[in-house]
Amino acid sequence: MVSGDRLRQFITFCAVGLFNTGAYFAIANGLHLLIGLTETISAYATYLVLVPVSFLGHRKLTFASKGAVWGEWARFSIVQALNLLLIWVSTNLSREGYFAGWQTFAVISIAIPALNFVAFQAWVFARKLAV
Repeated sequence: MVSGDRLRQFITFCAVGLFNTGAYFAIANGLHLLIGLTETISAYATYLVLVPVSFLGHRKLTFASKGAVWGEWARFSIVQALNLLLIWVSTNLSREGYFAGWQTFAVISIAIPALNFVAFQAWVFARKLAV
């Protein structure tokens, strides 16, 4: 059975994630469709702008972490680097014609939050167990 704290954590993660995902999708498509930037530049620029927003939202709201901020930021940054690799693969597939820009952004918007939940809970913001 899921504890009340875990359920709150999951719901809050979804709320922060939905905000970031919606912002990502809107900003990336705006940069691409309205300004004319490539899918790749739109994806990376938007992602980089939203990294600090995501860190603060998940640290403060989702996990209510009181851990060492710089250690958490370092682990968070490693996860973000892996996320950027996923963005790179997706946007290259788009450039090669396998996906339209909006489809690329949709894949990124779904896969990254799912992988992040596991990584954030298990590693980035994991509470140390008392010995």
